[in-house]
Amino acid sequence: MVQLQYSKTDSLLLKGIGILFIVLHNYIHLFPEFPPECEFKYIPENVDRFSAAMLSGDLRLIVFSLFSFLGHYGVSIFVFISGYGLALRYDRSTDSKLHILFHRAVQLWKWLVPMSLLLIIDRYSGHTHITYNYLDNQKIWSDLFFMLTFTANGLADRFIIAGPWWYFGMAFQLYFVYTLFLRKSSDKVLWGIMIGVWVLLATLWALDLNRWIFAFRYNCVGWLPVFCTGILLARHPLQLSWKWVTAGCLVFILSLFNPYLWIFSSILVMFPFTALLTVCRKGIAQKVFAALGSLSAALFITHPFVRQQILIYTKNLPIDLTVFIYMGLCLIVAWIYRWVLLTFYKKVHW
Repeated sequence: MVQLQYSKTDSLLLKGIGILFIVLHNYIHLFPEFPPECEFKYIPENVDRFSAAMLSGDLRLIVFSLFSFLGHYGVSIFVFISGYGLALRYDRSTDSKLHILFHRAVQLWKWLVPMSLLLIIDRYSGHTHITYNYLDNQKIWSDLFFMLTFTANGLADRFIIAGPWWYFGMAFQLYFVYTLFLRKSSDKVLWGIMIGVWVLLATLWALDLNRWIFAFRYNCVGWLPVFCTGILLARHPLQLSWKWVTAGCLVFILSLFNPYLWIFSSILVMFPFTALLTVCRKGIAQKVFAALGSLSAALFITHPFVRQQILIYTKNLPIDLTVFIYMGLCLIVAWIYRWVLLTFYKKVHW
């Protein structure tokens, strides 16, 4: 039996798994030999390339393609954990709505404000940097404003400051929806929201309105089902037999190849991740993924800078080697960034 009740250690391990997938995905998917993802909308051409890679018999191509095509599902882990953690912490608390929202915003600003300073330095350093290769100088100030006010996701026609920054706006939207509408809601409301979002996305696909699917997935609407699943499991822990977990993994695989099943993939992916979690609870794997989990916020923030430098200065090296260099530097930079910030926050008692 698999217990769907997650301790703090389990959450840390899940974060470690999720951030590893995200960091590797955001590097590997930039190389044209590997299939890009279907993160914000279903793209049949990408699915065909992924299928070809899986049937190629080339182990190297298969491994890198798995991270390139599937790595973005690490985001589902963080959305799920957000819903799960918020429900455990605030469902029965007496904290005011304003207090909850302000506290969540501060937690995001602690990581984002220092990064904003680095983004400014990066933009005006006089070098060619991928983060801003399509923006004019004057755009950085408006982009930073949108990012720090969590309003950038409303501009879904373009990414505000290329990188994973879209996630923070989407996350704050989820905090807002939870605090104002879901905190005291019944299970029926949560199920109604999930079904409503699934029907909406399926309808948009049937009408060939992919632009709107992208917009909803770029914002919190497309992530509400997995977020609500986290809330429901926090309220009602379940036990599943391995037969059900295996069946869920198989349905997830099927969801990768059908646009209507793909709508459910952000929840279905929790089956393979839950199975992987059981492996990561023991031995060296537990230590490795717990360490990655503790670094997850810093890794998420800093890895775009490492990525751009690796892409610039390792052009002539084999991709396989650059992946290891990239991952090693990501860990070093993230550890330093976290150490500097935590040391500073302790000194100012923040």
